[in-house]
Amino acid sequence: MRLRSLSVALLISVLFVANAKAIPITYTETATITGSLNGVSFANKLLTLIGTGDTTAVVPVSPSPGFKGFTNPVTATFSVAGTGSGSLTGSYDVFANNVAGSVGFTNETTGHFLLFIFGPAAFDSYDLKTSIGPFTDDAEWNGGVSFPSTAGALIIQTVLDEEGTVAAVVGGAVVPLPGALPLFITGLAMLGLLGWRRKRKASTH
Repeated sequence: MRLRSLSVALLISVLFVANAKAIPITYTETATITGSLNGVSFANKLLTLIGTGDTTAVVPVSPSPGFKGFTNPVTATFSVAGTGSGSLTGSYDVFANNVAGSVGFTNETTGHFLLFIFGPAAFDSYDLKTSIGPFTDDAEWNGGVSFPSTAGALIIQTVLDEEGTVAAVVGGAVVPLPGALPLFITGLAMLGLLGWRRKRKASTH
């Protein structure tokens, strides 16, 4: 009976871990911009924004109709060619607006969007859960707004040709969520203890 109970406990823990997965999706946006980083101006430099979210944590965002975003902030980094790179500080997200047909980065702390790409028909029904692009189309940005980062304030003044590119890729390691690990480890420990006790009991007979 005890063996059966322990086996069931281990099976439950394994199934729990198998179902509690964070599936990463990485968004990359690029545009050639003029602006400044940490007070140093630059012109016509390639800006690359990278944000990594979790496809299992996408929800509709109220009250704006057609918006979808992540329940947890994305990990957001950037680089400006020949100028510098860093991590954006504050709470950032990637949003899809199915009404306007756009995808882009927004600072949840201030409510300012950083860079959005408009146009491709695929954005009209995109749910942030699948790979998409790359698409190059109309860009929209918050000119003159200061976005804090580990490398200093990033400011976009203009975007060359008012175009940007965006792509999303689902992939990378499928990582167990941290909350599932203790249960999984407990299950393994119980199985190990059971095996040790059975072996010890057999050796005494």
